[in-house]
Amino acid sequence: MLKESSELIDEVVVVGYASQKKVNLSGSVASVNMDDISEKRPITNLSSGLAGMAAGVSVTSSSNKPGDDNASILVRGQGTLNNSSPLVIIDGVESNINTVAPQDVESMTVLKDAASASIYGSRAANGVILITTKKGKSGKVNIDYTGYASLESIGRTLEPVSNYADYMELMNEAYNNSGQPGRFSEATIKEWRDDNGRNPLIYPNTNWIDEVFGTAVATNHNLSVNGGSEKINFYTSFGYNNNPGVMENSGYERYNFRSNVEAKVTKWLTLGAKVSGYLANIDLGQDRVDDMFTYGVASTPGLVLRHDGRYGAMQNPEDDAQANNPLWWLNREVGEKKERNVRAQFNGTITPLKGLSISGSYSYELTDKDNWEKPNFNDRWNFATETMTQKDSGQSYIYNYNRKIERIFMDGVIRYENKFFNNRFDLNAMVGASQEMRRDRSFSAKKYDWLDSSVDVINGATGESTTTGSHSEWAMRSFFGRINLGWDNKYLLEVNLRADASSRFSKDNRWGYFPSMSAAWRMEQESFMAGTRNWLDALKLRVSYGQLGNNDLKGNDYAAVPVYAQSNYVLNGNKAVGLGMTSISNTGLTWESTAITNIGVDFGVLNNRLNGSLEYFYKKTSDILIDLPAPLVHGTAGIPIQNSAEVVNKGFELTLNWADKINDFHYNIGANLTFVDNEVTKFKGDEASYSGTTMIKEGYGINTQYIYIADRIVQTQADLDYVQSLVDNPKLDEEGKPINYFKNFKRPELGDVLYKDMNNNGYLDDDDRVARGHGDTPRFLFNFNLGFEYKGFDFSTVLSGTGSYKVQYTHMRSSYLTFGNQISKEVADNCWHEGMTNAKYPRLMSNGDSRNTRQSTIWETDKSYFKIRNIQLGYTLPQKWLQTLSLNRVRLFCSLENFFTFTDYAGMDPETNKLTYPTMRQASFGLNVSF
Repeated sequence: MLKESSELIDEVVVVGYASQKKVNLSGSVASVNMDDISEKRPITNLSSGLAGMAAGVSVTSSSNKPGDDNASILVRGQGTLNNSSPLVIIDGVESNINTVAPQDVESMTVLKDAASASIYGSRAANGVILITTKKGKSGKVNIDYTGYASLESIGRTLEPVSNYADYMELMNEAYNNSGQPGRFSEATIKEWRDDNGRNPLIYPNTNWIDEVFGTAVATNHNLSVNGGSEKINFYTSFGYNNNPGVMENSGYERYNFRSNVEAKVTKWLTLGAKVSGYLANIDLGQDRVDDMFTYGVASTPGLVLRHDGRYGAMQNPEDDAQANNPLWWLNREVGEKKERNVRAQFNGTITPLKGLSISGSYSYELTDKDNWEKPNFNDRWNFATETMTQKDSGQSYIYNYNRKIERIFMDGVIRYENKFFNNRFDLNAMVGASQEMRRDRSFSAKKYDWLDSSVDVINGATGESTTTGSHSEWAMRSFFGRINLGWDNKYLLEVNLRADASSRFSKDNRWGYFPSMSAAWRMEQESFMAGTRNWLDALKLRVSYGQLGNNDLKGNDYAAVPVYAQSNYVLNGNKAVGLGMTSISNTGLTWESTAITNIGVDFGVLNNRLNGSLEYFYKKTSDILIDLPAPLVHGTAGIPIQNSAEVVNKGFELTLNWADKINDFHYNIGANLTFVDNEVTKFKGDEASYSGTTMIKEGYGINTQYIYIADRIVQTQADLDYVQSLVDNPKLDEEGKPINYFKNFKRPELGDVLYKDMNNNGYLDDDDRVARGHGDTPRFLFNFNLGFEYKGFDFSTVLSGTGSYKVQYTHMRSSYLTFGNQISKEVADNCWHEGMTNAKYPRLMSNGDSRNTRQSTIWETDKSYFKIRNIQLGYTLPQKWLQTLSLNRVRLFCSLENFFTFTDYAGMDPETNKLTYPTMRQASFGLNVSF
């Protein structure tokens, strides 16, 4: 339902260790409408549901495997060279955002600036997401059910050349262009072309994308029961999710439960418990999904992937006999993979005096992962001759793995609130302390030569064995406090301070201190604004400044202490096993420090039908951990990371919402826009760090492209004449000798790329690469949402997109052909062939001839997109129809998720960076029932 203006005024937002009326907030906080996520979208994780819901929050579906479809979340851009993920707090305790079912969530809040997030200190530099689960409500018992079935398929795809005759001709062309004989005879090409697909088992024309990706029906069910009395309330839920995946052996099945109970024991004592958990069954093929794309590219259309339960091998003796079969690869192993999670939290609150409360909590969480696996031997066949051509006879083995992750958290908080001076002065104070510990232990064993293929335990094998294991842990102790002051509902002030001590640092650098301050002025409450009250409902100015931290040592909990491992020594001429230092410690390591300035204005007009906010932020992260060059005197021991780099993010956010009704027609429109400029202001001086086609260097955005600029593809006689002019009119060196423009590069011929001499030194070399763009994340983000309700019908849609930004993309997109590998149809259709003058790509070349493979603007692609994330139509049955069935509410809905993406991106999905399990298109049909 749409909120009336009075509801907006009284809206309460959860912040760190407390809740506040939204009108009294002085920090930058975004609240998310959970009804839009849990009821109106067919999602099984909260991270994906955040997309498009809040300004300043970037959500990309970087991983889409069933059960591992965790979106990557950035709050106001990438502020560090290391882990930039926000801190996620569920019911007061850090946890994984996707361990809680969306239907169990009461509220979700994003803390974006230092003033709102500094209460979480050394882990809040990348923002904080606060999640509160549902509680029971006094009154009769209510039962709610939400369920849906979803038909899933991939959307955008990469189209390979699947006509095998065309494929062979293109491969021959590439070899001929490189001065080599073709690999395929005209007779073989004619055989395939003459058959024209009539006998696919003998003359296959296989499209591996179509064969590997199918459709799947995923189901999700959630049943909750809540109720209570004045003394006790409860909320209990059970959930089931089953997603078989659109690829074989990639399914995920999960059972989850939650029980939240709260009891008012006396007038001054309240006790509560929250117990939750899940059990997941995961197909083993998920571990092979990402590698499968690389594996599948190394195949050709000339093999049948599977027929009659048997896997195919190469049918053409002239092609690569070792060409891969991706379906064989996906089913290469059999076994069982499980993940179990249980979390128990106990809390109590004492209220000895009016306005004073003392609360404490203890939480324990255990995640247990285990699996066993063994090879699945499958021979491969030539179906044209009905002969087995590849015997799968590797060494048998049995593998067992177990990992346990424990997290213990406890805290105590004292709160006091009161009003003074005829209720004009508001005081709200809080002090607290917390302590937590995380322990991670893993063990694996592998033993060869099983006794029988049916056994799955280590003792079922008799051959050689290997074992590995690891153990790590860290702990933190914290003290924190906050004071909120308000005068006459006009002037608001908030001060926070947190002190953290982390075991990851040495004793001399263990403590970090993170203060913040914010102030707000509710101008609409001033008497001089009285003349505007017939149209201006709210006008608040906010300003904040504070410091945050990041204690993630690039995933190394022991970077501040020496690390040793097994090492061999020679003592008295004999080999002795001992310990050797593998990494030198840096006892001076400390937190990355982030300082954020935030200025904002909130407004509401026309009876709050139109409301919104405009914010400017400046975020500077210092002492970022990086690897600096190592002198040779250190020998083979690794050099520790050091606090050295600095990154600045600055930008603005705009949020607008309009909600109104015309008789029975209720509607709402919302939009938000985010701009973030990212710059590395301190790194290694003039030195850069390169990774593929990107670089990190002072003065540029993180992972800025560093590539060659293509002048043109040589396609005409005029182009050839221009190339000749570069040879005939060279620059002279310091000795007056002519400089060969192509001394480092091959001279381009027809169909080749001519690169620009960007440093103007008269010849082409690596120094002609230049920086392009502003990094590998977009600077502009925009989101829209629209909804209406009319006589039981409801409609909603969520749209989002990014501004233009370009990246290099060459996954299965290259004119450099490898024998036995796939060919991109888009490249084949647009590369240069004899007589062309408007080619998009250079001519095809064979493996070993890399003259056109340099990373350049030729292979640049625009990664911006506009996506309609969700469209949903629902109908709530009239109440008079339900009375005889004792039902409170029945709603039917259908939904389209990720069905429409508009982009020029060359890959499968602009939200992913490589060939990986893509975002799913989902057509869903569901039901909401309340008893």
